[in-house]
Amino acid sequence: MNLNDPRDLLWMACICYGISFATGMLKTFRVEIQWLRNVPILAILCGFVAQTRALYLRGLEVQGCPLGNTLERTQFILWSLILAFLILRFMWRLNLLGTFCAGLAMGAGFLSLSLPGSDPPYWTDPDYIRLFSDPWVELHASIAIFSYGLFSLLAIVSGMYLVQRNALLSRKPRLIGSFLPPIHDLEHAGFRLLSVGVAFLTLSIVVGGMHWTRHPEFVTSTKLYVTLLLWLGYAILFFMRMGNHLYGSKFAKVSIALFWMAIISLSFVNSKSKKPQIPVSASSLASLDPYK
Repeated sequence: MNLNDPRDLLWMACICYGISFATGMLKTFRVEIQWLRNVPILAILCGFVAQTRALYLRGLEVQGCPLGNTLERTQFILWSLILAFLILRFMWRLNLLGTFCAGLAMGAGFLSLSLPGSDPPYWTDPDYIRLFSDPWVELHASIAIFSYGLFSLLAIVSGMYLVQRNALLSRKPRLIGSFLPPIHDLEHAGFRLLSVGVAFLTLSIVVGGMHWTRHPEFVTSTKLYVTLLLWLGYAILFFMRMGNHLYGSKFAKVSIALFWMAIISLSFVNSKSKKPQIPVSASSLASLDPYK
């Protein structure tokens, strides 16, 4: 295991998240082992540190924010997810949330590292160098992906809300419901995550718009429309929740649906617009005349 190799560090992060998930599930099923009590959070912290160093080293390698391929975007979203969880953990009693986050980070991280073609060496592409030489593009991309990480945590909290709600409505007590936070705390955390996520996504669109007005050839209409539709969906959800027009299980279900839309929208990130045609002068055409 090379601590200076980004991929090795990402594998190490997956292992740490897997350990956190496994030990967290033991606690969920009431398997009490004293020396394992603090292992879930310590494993998440170790995985987060390894993942942070991996993204830092990859950033040095590509000379910018590592968001150029599927592996990097997935890992950045997972890194944002874990960061948001660590912040929330000190605000609410969301212990089981760490188990869900660790499980998602382990599974998605393993897939991103295992899938063929997920990590091509894009940084030698002249189009990439020309596009990402603008710091506004890097800022726009990093803020947008960070907001996706917040929305992924919102989806997990919404799923926990639905599970807790079903447990409370059922007359038979369920084991997992006893380990979930109070339903009021979950709803409150979901609205906070939505608020911060919408703020970051709005900021990313503003920053991206500043670049688009100067270089519209780098942004396809499909990519633009998909991003605006996603932002509009989350903005409508935010205002409807703030006005108490949409809450409870409906809010949770819409949050999960919008997150899947956000994941699907990432497929449009690699879409490239048509390159501008370079005008050819008459003198250059004459120089190509084979009879001259």
